[in-house]
Amino acid sequence: MMSDDERIDARLGAFFSAPEARPDEAFVTRIERALLAERKLAAARVAAWRRFRGETAASLAIVVAFALLWRLAPAGLPLDQLAVGPAAAALLVLFLWFAVELRPAATGW
Repeated sequence: MMSDDERIDARLGAFFSAPEARPDEAFVTRIERALLAERKLAAARVAAWRRFRGETAASLAIVVAFALLWRLAPAGLPLDQLAVGPAAAALLVLFLWFAVELRPAATGW
């Protein structure tokens, strides 16, 4: 008959013994591929946010420059002399740039 200590030792020995079955190589391969894809996605996400911040800063600078142009335009300029102000034309160019930059086909719109 086994004592309690021997029974505990036997159970611990069974728990910590080497596994009889070999690891599932297909599962390990799938996990490694998933981790690699997650790393690539994280790198692409960081690059996309970095690009977005840069483009946002550039766009903000352009909008501020256009706002300054709009405010600095002469007030007494007759409309027949200049139909569209330079800031309005520049804003049109900015919106066209946004339309090209967003690439609606790439975003799924």
